[in-house]
Amino acid sequence: MRISLITTVKNEENSIRAFLESILQQSRPPDEFIIVDGGSTDKTVEILQEYTPLFKRKNIIYKIIVKKGANIAKGRNIAISNSSGDIIACTDAGCVLSKAWLEEIARSFEQDPSVDIVSGWYEPLATSKFEEIVAEITYPKLKKVLRNPSKFLPSSRSIAFKKKCWKKVGGYPEWLYTAEDTLYDILLKRAGCKFVFNPNAVVYWKVRENLRKLFRQYYNYAKGDGEANLFFWRYFLVCYFPIIAILISLIYWRTNNVSPLLLGIIYLTGLISYLFGEVIYRGGSVRKILVNLPLALIIEITILVARTIGYTYGFLKRFKYKKTTKELTRL
Repeated sequence: MRISLITTVKNEENSIRAFLESILQQSRPPDEFIIVDGGSTDKTVEILQEYTPLFKRKNIIYKIIVKKGANIAKGRNIAISNSSGDIIACTDAGCVLSKAWLEEIARSFEQDPSVDIVSGWYEPLATSKFEEIVAEITYPKLKKVLRNPSKFLPSSRSIAFKKKCWKKVGGYPEWLYTAEDTLYDILLKRAGCKFVFNPNAVVYWKVRENLRKLFRQYYNYAKGDGEANLFFWRYFLVCYFPIIAILISLIYWRTNNVSPLLLGIIYLTGLISYLFGEVIYRGGSVRKILVNLPLALIIEITILVARTIGYTYGFLKRFKYKKTTKELTRL
């Protein structure tokens, strides 16, 4: 079984070495490793080139393709188009792979040749209290996923699939800047491809270290979901329904002389209830959130605002497309 590992990069000079080292240390190395750079302006490409002899020493075919302006989806499609393996393993720069990641991926295909897609797992790489709380609020927990792994939509930071499946659905949707891997998963499922979940194929993913980067992350995620018309009712209930409720309550307050303090208490209670609901849903630690409640509330508000603005912009933007894509017509 020949496995091609692919990834895309852009301006990753601060994290690329740890990523490359984790690939070199794989217990089951890839047969080839193809990287598409989307136009880095830092030393990313220079660092990638430094590693050429190290991959050659491991007998791994190592290709660096520079395609300025390529988004993540296009970069992945370019990498896969230049691959020779029947199995495509995909991850993201900025991550660190566990030593047995690719070995576990390969084992899943070997144990059941009818499997088309192996969904790997990812764990947060948190180095501060802020990052720990972000992880508790936003990262799904393994015990939660294991209850119903068939519903899990794997991130392309930890996934592998047969190349024929990629061809069957037309590749990653290049018209999306984010949420491309979520839509790709949905299209694979609709095409009848067989998924299997391997919790031992673990990738460690760096948590955003401040509110500005966290806001940008969830703004981009929500924008992609809006463009792809994904999870509308989820966003409506989480983002838009509270705004409607607040506006109605403010009108009621103005006409019935309700205490502003009472309204504030109601809003805060609602926000705290939603926060703990999110943590419990993802299988996180309620105790850890309770101890760090002020910080957790600030993080939750930042994410909610980012999602609301991002999804609204993305949903409106999808109407600007001159030609309806196959993906849009099927959703």
